[in-house]
Amino acid sequence: MRKKTLWLVLSSLMALSLVIASCSPATAPATPPTPATPATQETPTTPSSSPATPAVPSEKEAVKPTGEAPKYGGELKVAITADITAWDPFASSVFYGGLATALTNQGLWAGDWAKGPAGGYGTSETDWAITGYDVFDQKTGNVAESWKWTLDTAKDQGTIVYQIRKGIRYSLDPNNEASRLAGGRELTADDVLFTLKALISDPVALLYVREPSLRSANITKTGPWEISITVPFETTELAIRRFGHISPIFPKEVLEKYGRSNDWKKLVGTGPFMVTEYVPGSVLTFTKNKNFWMKDPVGPGKGNQLPYIDSYRQFIIPDASTRQAALRTSKVDTMTLGWEDAIQMKKTSPALLEMERPGLEAFAIKPRVDQPPFNDVRVRRAMMMATDFEAINKSLHDGRAQILNYPIAYYKSYADVYLGLDDPVMPASVKELYTYNPEKARTLLKEAGYPGGFKTSALMTSTEVDTYSIIKDMWAKIGIDLDFEIKDTGAMNAIIRSGQVKGMTRSGSTPIAGWSGGTDWVYSTGSTVNPGNINDPVINEAMVKVKRNLITNPVEAKRQYKDLLKYVLDQAYAIPVSGNPQSVFWWPWLKNYTGEVAVGYLAQPNWIQWVWIDRDLKKTMGY
Repeated sequence: MRKKTLWLVLSSLMALSLVIASCSPATAPATPPTPATPATQETPTTPSSSPATPAVPSEKEAVKPTGEAPKYGGELKVAITADITAWDPFASSVFYGGLATALTNQGLWAGDWAKGPAGGYGTSETDWAITGYDVFDQKTGNVAESWKWTLDTAKDQGTIVYQIRKGIRYSLDPNNEASRLAGGRELTADDVLFTLKALISDPVALLYVREPSLRSANITKTGPWEISITVPFETTELAIRRFGHISPIFPKEVLEKYGRSNDWKKLVGTGPFMVTEYVPGSVLTFTKNKNFWMKDPVGPGKGNQLPYIDSYRQFIIPDASTRQAALRTSKVDTMTLGWEDAIQMKKTSPALLEMERPGLEAFAIKPRVDQPPFNDVRVRRAMMMATDFEAINKSLHDGRAQILNYPIAYYKSYADVYLGLDDPVMPASVKELYTYNPEKARTLLKEAGYPGGFKTSALMTSTEVDTYSIIKDMWAKIGIDLDFEIKDTGAMNAIIRSGQVKGMTRSGSTPIAGWSGGTDWVYSTGSTVNPGNINDPVINEAMVKVKRNLITNPVEAKRQYKDLLKYVLDQAYAIPVSGNPQSVFWWPWLKNYTGEVAVGYLAQPNWIQWVWIDRDLKKTMGY
């Protein structure tokens, strides 16, 4: 019923836009079929509707310090949606680490808690709102105390040198055989060397499988507490990232005795917690590592030994309504909900604290730009102008989604590479694409040789039908007849990998951390992130310069990328689909928390090592 109502509202908005559009004169084509540089045409003097709302969300009020001194003890409880499927931190099936290893085994570096809100005491350079932040100057050392990299252009190679931190010890659980084997000893450079080599040499290890260019990395121990890695120049940036944050360090003797193990009891590391209980399909319990070395970096607790809480428990609850009931009854302390569920949660549990976040990434619809009719930029621009982004946002996302989220969405940590619709340097011809104007769209189709429109198809899963149905109805008004080719996920991916997409399909969002790779535009037959087969020499040449500069001159690299976006967006290579706004809720007794998701790249839920539980407040509130 809700979707039907929303669609009625959406249809009304579209009808109104069409009435206005019918009174507008036809306008000149926006761009030639194959421009080599960004078009700079003016927007129509009488557009069908105003441009979509600014893509950059408004900043939330700064977190206010409370002055409260942190307290030790208590248990943090959350609900997760599915059981743990893999415990082996090296396996390629565990995409760049798992939830467990983020708490048990530290890598060489991680995100710097003090550069986020940190309870109102941080610098707020970032918000740690997603799992994909990977900004070099927002890092702090974990197993590595410091690092540096150098480039030798004569030898065409890069070298990364890590100074391994002294005095950090492995956890010791007397009831765990693997933990007893390490005996709570000090971590050494030999452990780091052994682990990193295993990650690039084991044929089923994650880095070996997913990053073949790193297999040839020369990893050596160049000092008692120093590890050096030498790679080809073009691989340097990838090596810095992957070895830095996708390297859960293990005791050498544990790896030698047990090898790659899919057993939670073999997770022995220097992290803030140890896994001490796992009941499949029910609960996962972490207990404080009393050997943990980190101190609280900011606030009233600065210098305190971390973590504050004694234990952390994850309840495995697949059913959404049961999870929400667990939050309402304080069986769990925090949860993230979509905007519709958030409205109800605020009504039933007004004591909960909330951090709202705009809808960011969902997916982008990518037509086959190497084939007619989509190889004509006028056709692609017509499709954009025939899509009422603002109406979709208001009806499906309460007006809180981020509309321009391709090729990247706006995130605080990456504000310097994002080009929004309200940016002064955004070309008028790009803004025109986000202004609903079906009359102009019909004119462009006529100029491209399709006066009556055309018939095409979209490859999708059943979960995407609702979104495509809305867009299908909009496009029908300019003569585009869209057929649905519905497949299960496996079959759809197989078609994409075989390069047999006929009309268009969707592509999931590229993680924001990979902006400099330009993977959405890297041409290869059957690419799952570039199923439209974009192969643009302007983009290809520009991205070579971006990648080169990222190591030697990151400010210039970011400037080049943002400037390139003017051209990329003008080409209308993808139709962005906005994501669902979300709210993070938590009970007031969860202190020093403001909705953080992961402090660093794929490090969820490592934020728990800095938060604390006010058990007195919880008791006062009747829980």
